[in-house]
Amino acid sequence: MKSDIFHSKQFDIKSISIPKFELKNGKLIRFYIPDTRIIGFDLTIELIKYFQTKNKNLPWAKHYDSSSMWRRIYPLTVKSYLVRKHKIDNQVAERIAAEIGIRLEDKLEHLNHINRKSLVIKALFEKNDFILIDYYGVDAIGIKKIEHIVNSEIEKGKKQLLLMFYNIWREKNHLKILKELY
Repeated sequence: MKSDIFHSKQFDIKSISIPKFELKNGKLIRFYIPDTRIIGFDLTIELIKYFQTKNKNLPWAKHYDSSSMWRRIYPLTVKSYLVRKHKIDNQVAERIAAEIGIRLEDKLEHLNHINRKSLVIKALFEKNDFILIDYYGVDAIGIKKIEHIVNSEIEKGKKQLLLMFYNIWREKNHLKILKELY
């Protein structure tokens, strides 16, 4: 695992200026992106592509999609996802499942969005110091859970780039929970 500090010069994407920044050990960088049809998710994808071209070993904690026909016939369990896809040993897989509050026998397709997202994040952090995370489609309660996971990984010395979407106008409790977090 690399523990280099991540640097980025100032750059523009879709006429939006991103200032220069440096990711230091044990710190995290948040990009607050408005959730609008015009720039929301498209800007997130552009930023992810940009960072991944700058660092080829920068994985994205992308939502795991189990929509293919093969996965519907032979659905993955939490254990098979961690052991086969991420090459994580059984003891670590048990720890990850326990930390998220799920069982190794649970089918991925039956996990809710937050638990699936948490699983992807924990699996990527096992093999990487830097990861990209987006909160697209995550509600305020989910953000709180994922922030707890992220903070525990930072305490272990991990670093990350974090892309966040806030749908404050769509959920009444969202702003309240965000104020509690920050």
